[in-house]
Amino acid sequence: MKSPLQILSNWKILLLLFALVLLANFLLGQFMPKEQALDLKFAYSAKEAYDSILQLDENGLKRYRFGILALDMPYILIYGLFFSGVMFKLWGRPWTILIPISIMVLDFFENVMVLEMLGHLPEQHLNLGSLASIFTTGKWIFVSILGLSILSGLIRNLFFKK
Repeated sequence: MKSPLQILSNWKILLLLFALVLLANFLLGQFMPKEQALDLKFAYSAKEAYDSILQLDENGLKRYRFGILALDMPYILIYGLFFSGVMFKLWGRPWTILIPISIMVLDFFENVMVLEMLGHLPEQHLNLGSLASIFTTGKWIFVSILGLSILSGLIRNLFFKK
């Protein structure tokens, strides 16, 4: 019997998940304001976070909230499964999925903080903005680690694997 990671790292499953990642990225681009989307920045102050959010009108705030809840939250699961499968495919070790899982957890809490910020407007809770930035920065650090792990896994498999 195949383990869930073996199933997840099957090429057909990976291609399906990759297609879903592309679709989710397209949809997020339609609903999330790129200039104001905090999750696309590496780091920001609480003031910068609120300044960015407050540039949106009421409709923009609704679209941002919808984008987080209906698109970005499911996207976390989709890319998490995809990159877990990729890491297992490249490295063959279950512990390597801790990198995409870390990204998923940080992204989830980043989204929760941003939703809380949106939910309390026009009131500004600077601690929420600071926490959101911490989760965002942590996420991008782990995304960098993931990128390097994928690159080194590809090099290892192409040139050094027997």
